[in-house]
Amino acid sequence: MLQTHLPRKILFGEDSLDFLASLDVRRVVTFVDEIFDRCNPDLMERMESLWKEKGVQCWRYFGEGKEPTLAFVKDRARCLIEHEPDLIVAVGGGSVIDAVKVMEVYYEHPHITDAELFDRFNLPPLRRKARFVAIPTTSGTGSEVTPIGVLCVPSEDPRTPLVKRGIADYQLIPDYVLLDPRFTLSMPPSVTVSTAIDAFVHAMEAYVCARPKNAFTDPFALEGMRKVLSYLPKVMEDPGDLRYRGELQIAATLGGLALAGRGSGASHGVGKQLSSLGPVAHGVSVAVMLEAVIRLNAGARLAEYAEIARYLGLAAVSDEGALEGLIALWRELLDRLGLPRTIEQLGMDRALFMEKLDSMTKNAMSDAAMRSNPVTPSYDEVRRIFLTLAP
Repeated sequence: MLQTHLPRKILFGEDSLDFLASLDVRRVVTFVDEIFDRCNPDLMERMESLWKEKGVQCWRYFGEGKEPTLAFVKDRARCLIEHEPDLIVAVGGGSVIDAVKVMEVYYEHPHITDAELFDRFNLPPLRRKARFVAIPTTSGTGSEVTPIGVLCVPSEDPRTPLVKRGIADYQLIPDYVLLDPRFTLSMPPSVTVSTAIDAFVHAMEAYVCARPKNAFTDPFALEGMRKVLSYLPKVMEDPGDLRYRGELQIAATLGGLALAGRGSGASHGVGKQLSSLGPVAHGVSVAVMLEAVIRLNAGARLAEYAEIARYLGLAAVSDEGALEGLIALWRELLDRLGLPRTIEQLGMDRALFMEKLDSMTKNAMSDAAMRSNPVTPSYDEVRRIFLTLAP
């Protein structure tokens, strides 16, 4: 059975913020990335003026400022319980939106256990107390349209005290998504690159994943990749161009829709483990794994990778030639953007990498993203993917 789950409404454009004035609400809690809040007082003041004009009570809180932890989410959920909002707004990148998704679970069910929280696609009923608006400030994670919230949670391995884990349920998809390219203008170049690359990987992994092909969302994957390839270099050349920024926003949301329709894969399952070695942008962590994962999956998904290559404009007689052209195109993009390829280029310690290789491999194999990879890799195959970073 094919299915797709979408927000109630996605609005795009510089006037999309005005949609908030149409909502019949009385109490609003907003969580916003602190750096964005500091750099964009005009946008935040515009939002608050909409509430004041309607006589709506509003409160504003900051995100964690890093990859969100389960402990932070549990603590900040108390703000929702205290204020009892009928609208929750998340303004930020994937970290903020993911965190607020899970805060809402605690707002509705304060006594939910960790086991119940991580019971995938089996959360108790949500959206009984408040509607949810997501306003992304980055163009990459697609969290604004996905049913996943990724948090850092304690592990049982003292060598890796925190690991990334996803809470999954279609009820987590926000009700309304506002895509305003002005909200992405203050992104540093490194964040612009890492988030857009993440969107590309989302789209590719969704297109080739183990779950059945989905006619409702697969076209989003192809077009999302094309837009990243076309517009990310243009944004880097002219960061202030709102048209380019808007196209990249659309690409990110398309990638998120593709991901929600099918799933991710080994690039995410493996890449997420690099965070145990030090701070690394999520998009970079999954991008550095992609070539090795493509080669791992090629035996099972050669036709799909060839379809991607041809959609991106590569002319090749054979599917094998299209695959090699796709990998070459990917390498060219990474080089053009100055993205790393090795442990040293990532700024990580090789000795620490080798020390944690076993635990990272085991964590990757148990990661939920691995379930939708088209090939079920062995321990040695996962280990070899990691070792491509340490030639």
